[in-house]
Amino acid sequence: GIVCVFDFTERTTTTKVMIAWKKLAVLVAAIAISLRPLAHTLIWLHTAPPDENVGAIPILSTQGLSSFVKGKHALLIGGTRGVGFGTAQALAAAGAHVTIVGRNKDSGAKAASKIQDALGSSASSGSKSKVEFIQGDIGTVCTAMELVERFESQGKRFDFAVVSAATFPDWTRPLQNDDGLDKSFAIGVVGRFLVYRNMHRFMKGKARVLNVMASGHKAPVDMFDEDIATGDRNVTSLIEAMMTFGIGNEIMIESLFKYDKNYVDEKKFTMVSTHPGILSTDLHRGQGWAFDIFEYILVHYLVGISEEEAGVRQSSILVSEKLHPSGLTLVDHLGHARVYDPVMSELIEQKRDWMWSFLTAMERNHACK
Repeated sequence: GIVCVFDFTERTTTTKVMIAWKKLAVLVAAIAISLRPLAHTLIWLHTAPPDENVGAIPILSTQGLSSFVKGKHALLIGGTRGVGFGTAQALAAAGAHVTIVGRNKDSGAKAASKIQDALGSSASSGSKSKVEFIQGDIGTVCTAMELVERFESQGKRFDFAVVSAATFPDWTRPLQNDDGLDKSFAIGVVGRFLVYRNMHRFMKGKARVLNVMASGHKAPVDMFDEDIATGDRNVTSLIEAMMTFGIGNEIMIESLFKYDKNYVDEKKFTMVSTHPGILSTDLHRGQGWAFDIFEYILVHYLVGISEEEAGVRQSSILVSEKLHPSGLTLVDHLGHARVYDPVMSELIEQKRDWMWSFLTAMERNHACK
C-alpha cells in the first residue's frame, strides 16, 4: 500500500502568524479609533487665528454648486489625481466644462475618461459637461511657460483655476530639476508663480483662483530654508522639503499681492489658498515604511477624507460668496477662513521682497529653447 505523511507544522505556524497579525491590526485600529477625537482636537489647535470677516465656508450640494459653475470653464493643474481630481469631478458633476492638466499622458487620459464615464451614468444636468486633458508640467521654468503659452494659444478664457500640482522628494533620483532647483519647491512655488503671474493671458477678468497647498495652519517658520529654495543645497528629509515649499508658497502669493499689478492695481482675480485635508495620495510614497504606516492610520482611522469629499469641499470654497473679493482668503482643512499668525506674518514681511526678486529673476533670465 501507499502511506501518505502530511506535515502540518509549517501550515500551523503560518496560520498562527496570520492570526497574530490580524489581532494586532484590530488592536491598532481600536486604538486609532479611540484617539480620533484627540487627533481632531490637536489639528484644530494647530490652525491659525480665525478670519472673523469670512468665517466658515458652507459645503454645497451638487445642485448648489451648479448655480455657480454650470456652463463655465474650469482649469485644474494637477487634476489627474488626489484633491485636484476630486475637485474636477465635483465641478464637472455640477455642470462645469473642465480641463485637467497632468504630466503623465496615460494617467491623464484615464482620469478624464473616469470623470466622463461618471457623467454619462449620472442623471444630473452635469452630464453635458465637457472634459479635456492637457499633458503639461510646471516643474521647470520652461515647461511652465510652455503651458501658459498653450493655454493662451487655444483662445479659451477660464472662469476658474485650481492649482494643486505638487511632488515630494524621490530619494532614488536627483533631487534638483534642470533649473538647479529642488523639485518640490520648483513645482510648489516657482511653477505656480509663473502660472499665477501670467493668468491674465488665459483667465477671464474677475476669475476665481484656488491655490491648494497648506494654508490656514501654523507652521514652524524656522524650517523655511533659502538655500534649499535657491538650489544651494539639497533637502535631507520630507519635513524639511514640505516646510520649505509650503511656507515658500505662502510668501510667493503674498509677493504677488504686493507687487503684481494684476493682483494689486487691477484686482483681476479673487484668490483663495487652502489646505487639501488629510487624504490618501501616492505623492508620499518612497518616504519609508514607518511613514507609510503612520499615513495609513491617519487617513483610514483618524482624520482622513476621500478624494470626492475633498473635491466637494474645495469646489465649495472656490465659488463661495464669503471670500474677500479681488483679494486673498486663507481657508483651513475644515473650510474655516483663517489669517496668518504673528510669526508667519513676520516671516512673510522679512522674505517677501527676497522671494519676489528671486522668482522674477528666474522668469526673466531663464532662456527656453
